[in-house]
Amino acid sequence: MTTPEPAPHRQSATLDYYLMALAVVMMLLGLRQWAVIVGVMDAGGGSFEAMSTAWKLATMHMAVVDPVAAVGLWMRVAWGRVIWIYAVASEIAFHTVFIGMFGGDLLLVGFHAVAFTAFIVLTVMTRRKPVE
Repeated sequence: MTTPEPAPHRQSATLDYYLMALAVVMMLLGLRQWAVIVGVMDAGGGSFEAMSTAWKLATMHMAVVDPVAAVGLWMRVAWGRVIWIYAVASEIAFHTVFIGMFGGDLLLVGFHAVAFTAFIVLTVMTRRKPVE
């Protein structure tokens, strides 16, 4: 006889759906970077050809890291969370620590800060033992 699989906790399911929603957002952010690279739209540094070397490197970096994080988050694997945290830290650093070089995109920084805080809260809630 096999024992039935326990029902997933509500917090665990909420965390899974949250990570899937983050995956969609990260894929859109990555596609936005690719749109800048191929010339469909401009970024804070202007068109890709006119950007400084630092802007080009940051754009190419985020164009790779964001979609990779999105795939990992969608698959709900551990490396996806690690890459996502790295992408969040990179983006926040670009627009806070290196504000003189990349400008301050406070909307993006705020989004990443709120998303990361919500992730921490949901993770802590998921890992707590349920009260029986």
